[in-house]
Amino acid sequence: MVGSMIAGTAESESESATFLVGNLGESADQAARFLKSIAHKDRLKILCYILERERSVAEIEGNVGASQSAISQHLARLKDEGIVAARRNGRQIFYSISDPVVLEVIKVLYVRFCDAGGSMPNSSDDLCR
Repeated sequence: MVGSMIAGTAESESESATFLVGNLGESADQAARFLKSIAHKDRLKILCYILERERSVAEIEGNVGASQSAISQHLARLKDEGIVAARRNGRQIFYSISDPVVLEVIKVLYVRFCDAGGSMPNSSDDLCR
């Protein structure tokens, strides 16, 4: 697309720039909504904890350090936003990150803010606090 913009006429460049700005506004809105949905320390801790594999609600509650009701609210919001998926197995519910883009963003955040030894979190001791 950049190559076609450079080779185009002044009129087509102007039209392309207008198109890109229009998309930029929509993309910025989507990015802002996404960032707002993960912008809570407990939601980030949940996402770090389920980064490598799905976890049961009990595991998440035991390792995030928030109340059961708070964890449930955070998981519900993350599920409603399409960030996590839930799977029921009998009486247990397991959560995992459902969007590969979210997975990459959480990996980057984990490496930038939490990673001390190059490994992903396995327990509450490994979670960002």
